[in-house]
Amino acid sequence: MTIEPEGGPVETGGPEDRLLPWDRVRDVTGLSRSTAWRLQQVGDFPEPVRISPNRVGWWESELTAWKATRKTRGLPCPRPLARPREPKLIQTARSPRPQTIRQTPVPAATAVQEPANAAAPATRPRRRKRPTSADQIDFGF
Repeated sequence: MTIEPEGGPVETGGPEDRLLPWDRVRDVTGLSRSTAWRLQQVGDFPEPVRISPNRVGWWESELTAWKATRKTRGLPCPRPLARPREPKLIQTARSPRPQTIRQTPVPAATAVQEPANAAAPATRPRRRKRPTSADQIDFGF
């Protein structure tokens, strides 16, 4: 395989070239194995060379040429944070219902005085506590 970086073509597999195992490839490139595999799938990383049925290696010259073709990128400029959006209130079964007051005109002659405690909201009746037997533990719930 011949890779052409900026300096010209590089022949792989020459007498000075070495096959590197994955540990050395990781040290040279700084990539994880899965990232290197993804880059191989799109043709952006050198393909491994089969050394034996259970062993592969990468040509050192291909890796150095690959590194030379990569653009050195600086850190991206941070964008200013967007203003957070207003919270959206979700109506649920336990949401307090808005109080709607219906104003119906009542003739003054038929107006009836209501007791002072009639305006208090109705409360739910309390549940009766079940009696406990002597051999049962009472947790006080």
